[in-house]
Amino acid sequence: MPFEPADLASILGTMFVGASTLLLTAAIAWRIGVKPTMRALMEYRAARPAADPQLLRRLSELEDEVRSLKAQIAPLPEAGVRALLESPWRPTRDRA
Repeated sequence: MPFEPADLASILGTMFVGASTLLLTAAIAWRIGVKPTMRALMEYRAARPAADPQLLRRLSELEDEVRSLKAQIAPLPEAGVRALLESPWRPTRDRA
């Protein structure tokens, strides 16, 4: 019982759509259930203190920097923050 070309094209098309749907479903499931977020990765790495001391030092420096930036922004009124955010940034070459 040989297949007609039209039947074969229909079967191949159905297989392609099914495989694409399966791949898309697997990618969504991976993203939702398996792939860790950056925060979870950092918490996992921070939970192992002896593993990477430089990472812990850099993470604590980053936390200190965020705290200091929050402290600088907190006393400013809303208009002051908006003006700071809307001010043009100079390239790093001009700062020196």
